Amino acid sequence: MSLTQRLDLLVDLASYAGGQTAWSRWGELLRSDAFLAPEMNRLHASGRLCRLSDCGRIRGGAVTRANAYFLVKELPFSGIPTRMRVTQADLRRIVVAEDGLGYLFRIERKFVRPVLKGPESLTSAFSVQRNATRLVDISLSKADLEAAGYNGALAYLRRGEATSYNVSSDELKGGIPAERSQIKNRKPFWYSIQGAKRTGRTIVFPEHIDKRYVFTLTAEDDESVVIDKLFLFEAENDTGAEFIHAALNSLFGWYQVELRGRSQLGEGVLELKIPDYQGIMIPDPSKVSKAHRDAVLKAFAQVPNAGARSSLEELGSPERLAFDRAVLEACGFPDPDAAVVMLERQLRALAGERIERKHSVADAKISRRKATNVAASVDAHAARIAAGFTPFPDPREFLDADEGDEEVVVTGQPSGIIEIGTDLFNLGAVIANGTVIAQASSIPAATLVRAVLLIEPVAQSVRLPTGRRLDRVNKDWLAATRRWFQSFDAAVDKALAGVTDPRLRASVREQALRLMHAA
Repeated sequence: MSLTQRLDLLVDLASYAGGQTAWSRWGELLRSDAFLAPEMNRLHASGRLCRLSDCGRIRGGAVTRANAYFLVKELPFSGIPTRMRVTQADLRRIVVAEDGLGYLFRIERKFVRPVLKGPESLTSAFSVQRNATRLVDISLSKADLEAAGYNGALAYLRRGEATSYNVSSDELKGGIPAERSQIKNRKPFWYSIQGAKRTGRTIVFPEHIDKRYVFTLTAEDDESVVIDKLFLFEAENDTGAEFIHAALNSLFGWYQVELRGRSQLGEGVLELKIPDYQGIMIPDPSKVSKAHRDAVLKAFAQVPNAGARSSLEELGSPERLAFDRAVLEACGFPDPDAAVVMLERQLRALAGERIERKHSVADAKISRRKATNVAASVDAHAARIAAGFTPFPDPREFLDADEGDEEVVVTGQPSGIIEIGTDLFNLGAVIANGTVIAQASSIPAATLVRAVLLIEPVAQSVRLPTGRRLDRVNKDWLAATRRWFQSFDAAVDKALAGVTDPRLRASVREQALRLMHAA
């Protein structure tokens, strides 16, 4: 009998349930702690622990197969061109959006839905980040749309049946959306998005994990559509969703995420598929006593801003320690205090090994890269960085539809470097090549006007709120730009990993910023 046929001699029988299901992979078996693994198997055999798949269903997010067509950007009122003749009252019924080709169109509001896309959308265990991206989700037939007078949705569907969306070099991602092989056979219509429907409260978590092990509980009335690279968990019993959510966000849940994940993306990022998440053990919600359940939920509520920052930095606070101890008591560990210490030690070791592996091969990866003449292709490198990165934050996205008490008129065409006047005689002025082209009431207002002109140089006027509302918009926009620059610099470092000349790196960065209207 071969070694693979006698796996029962190597591990606990609970790891192999028979049939085609293997709850433990070799990587997990090799990394498992000699004390924790048998204890977890014992608690599972006794019924104190259950697998996540026993409590509900995990499924992937919706896959559009044509993001440039189905994922669009909703424009704020201030960003809608006057030629479209849209009033603020119209925006209660319709949405003006821009698709991946830059085409502006009007569509009924009932046919666009907010989306959650990627780990960055999950800002904490209880909150998500909203942006202007929308999913075109039409469930009616074209005959019904025509009968009901939904002309905007009908016109956009006809565009999807006649316009080629070639925004990628991949041949499978080009052509007319309605004729693509993975779209045209959808039922009941080619534009039917599979997996967009949600029932009740769901827990959303990412496929790829770097520094945050985050599981976000969404509200029952949240209409957001979860897009691919995120998973959803729908509990069989909606009353147990909060307890399952707390257990997944505990140290015990994080340890299993790190243990069961696959660090194979080359950048130190952890990858988990649905079977990996299905095998995570949690206290059985149907068997946990009410006292333990209440203790876990009460302790979790005391953890400040859970899931919002690096998970390893979050460990160690008194609130987090009390919460993790309450979860381990609900699991049935005989010595929760010792288990907390052991779990944290193992989690840090596993995460450290994953990050260290990334750094250990960095030099080898650079040495294998083909040498290129970067000096002769600054524009090409900058264009590649700009094409693969999110647009620079537009301050108009942070304005409400009815905001705009002050109208700043632009009297000249901006060119060259655009500056903000800070002296006594030009305070609040927007200056291009030494000429004042706009005059705002304050420096914060002028800062927003300058940002709009960088993005839209042909703008003839900019409407802004005043007073505290202006301060709020300016604060939100500055926070968004700080996050954007952090992500942008990381993208530049990744794209220029083989370039050592600081002057060339700086030239590429500046050119990329100009291409993205950020400088």
